[in-house]
Amino acid sequence: MPNIKFFYAPDACSIIPHILLHETRTTFEPIRIEMEGSDESFPGSFRKINPKSRVPVIVVDNEVITEVPAVSTMISSLVPEARLLGRTPIETVRVHEWMSYVAGTVHAGGISHFFRPGRWTLSTEEKDLEMIKRRGLEIMRNCFVLIEEKLVGGYAVGEGFTAADVFLYFAYRIGVRAEIEMQVYAKFTELARRIEGRESVQTVLSSEKIHSIF
Repeated sequence: MPNIKFFYAPDACSIIPHILLHETRTTFEPIRIEMEGSDESFPGSFRKINPKSRVPVIVVDNEVITEVPAVSTMISSLVPEARLLGRTPIETVRVHEWMSYVAGTVHAGGISHFFRPGRWTLSTEEKDLEMIKRRGLEIMRNCFVLIEEKLVGGYAVGEGFTAADVFLYFAYRIGVRAEIEMQVYAKFTELARRIEGRESVQTVLSSEKIHSIF
């Protein structure tokens, strides 16, 4: 097994690969990164590692890997017998489809606009920031409707647990934080509850010192 360092921020999107690391029982060095200042930026020492100034980051030997889907794919590939990328070629494609959707649409399009409206405008006017937040909230709601419609069975892909389930659990957590009435999405709620009950998730919630949502 290679030498692995994992950089994360508590209760951020980095919770996804953090869970996957524990799910695969991979040995790694966790490095917690705290945001600083009124603009909640990461410290300069971290930006030297990742100039994008975003978590998560995983360093596998000397390879620095960023972006949640890429980091999650790396972790899943280290322990292929865990089948976190699915059990068949089509399941693997579906897992990547879910990861891309949560990262690219739910997170970047909805969550980030709602919680970080200042990233998306040069304006400091409250009305402009509120408009961006409203649009972010609308995108999240639309995404959750689609997720609810697409979920069939006990897991996001196939008959077993995959990385896609952890991505959806993260999206559900953020929906709760945004004070969206998540219980109206019955299948989504059932999935999130099931995933939160896993040992790996409970371990991460404890280590990051963040609360359960159920």
